[in-house]
Amino acid sequence: MMISLVKVNKFYYNGNNRYHVLHDVSLNVSRGELLAIIGESGSGKSTLINIIGFLDDQFSGEYFYEDQPIHRLKRSQFSHLRNHNVGFVFQNFKLIRDATVAQNVELPLLYAGQSHRQVRTRVSEVLEQVGLAGYEDQLPQNMSGGQQQRVSIARAVVARPHFLIADEPTGALDSETSQEIMNLFKHLNQQGTTIIMVTHDPRVAAQCERVVKIIDGRIVSDSRKEQK
Repeated sequence: MMISLVKVNKFYYNGNNRYHVLHDVSLNVSRGELLAIIGESGSGKSTLINIIGFLDDQFSGEYFYEDQPIHRLKRSQFSHLRNHNVGFVFQNFKLIRDATVAQNVELPLLYAGQSHRQVRTRVSEVLEQVGLAGYEDQLPQNMSGGQQQRVSIARAVVARPHFLIADEPTGALDSETSQEIMNLFKHLNQQGTTIIMVTHDPRVAAQCERVVKIIDGRIVSDSRKEQK
């Protein structure tokens, strides 16, 4: 099992007030899955993926990643885990607008200390993979929303992460472009990328192999598509 959460709880504190955001959440994710976590705003889905993606170490319960007890690690160890295992795709792309496509995509590789030649080769490979071959020198600010999201996806997968977290990746796109991006995610998944997608859109969730629904910090359903 790649990811295993066991009775995870999360509290936020504001002065003397305590807010219980996640309630005894247990969830297993296998390598190679295409999983949607669906819920309305305020349901706790973003809090849940912050924990899954090693962005938040302040929780109770158990989290095993590749059988490693993450809940026992120090905060300083979380950034190393995150940098070496997770790619993130966001609704608003989070690209550096005055840097070229290649400069945006290569950032994770530069952080990892790879050589310029290695970086250049890998960036070209991944841009071709997401349908943006030849766009290396373009600026994101001159590109459509769908193209910018493809750049964001390329940046997320360029370092070959063990899994991908996509937080409302189609939320800022029109329906046709959203479907193009979903098709790209499905293609990446078929090539072996594990993807956890957060959405409030049932049409997006329906295209995933597995749908986990969260309401008020509790998982209320966990369903899989029947195999054809």
